[in-house]
Amino acid sequence: MNNGQTPASDSYREYHIKELQDINYAAVYLEVHLEDHEPLDIETNLLKLALSNVAEALAPEQLATHTETLETILQKQGAEAIYGLADWLKGLGLKLTVTVDQETEIQDFAPDDSKIEAHEMIPVAA
Repeated sequence: MNNGQTPASDSYREYHIKELQDINYAAVYLEVHLEDHEPLDIETNLLKLALSNVAEALAPEQLATHTETLETILQKQGAEAIYGLADWLKGLGLKLTVTVDQETEIQDFAPDDSKIEAHEMIPVAA
């Protein structure tokens, strides 16, 4: 009896990969996965699994290439790892972004907009 519930075991993996084929779902999945952990608590294997699942769902025909590249990226340190991951995600149609943490006191970091004139703002290239 399924009763409309998510299938268990091997069927769950198939269900999960199918859900991750929705690129918006995949983006939220990775975002939540990364935000639920303190940086020092992130288990490398769990991160690798999450990224591998997304690659399998979004680019199954290139899975071997994406997996090999991911292995290389996860062995790197610092900026090289960050830029490598950003490029890897871009290849899947995703991007690595930085946003304001809603729990942070924004007032402490926000500039006084009244002091900035329109001609002083510099557009950032995408």
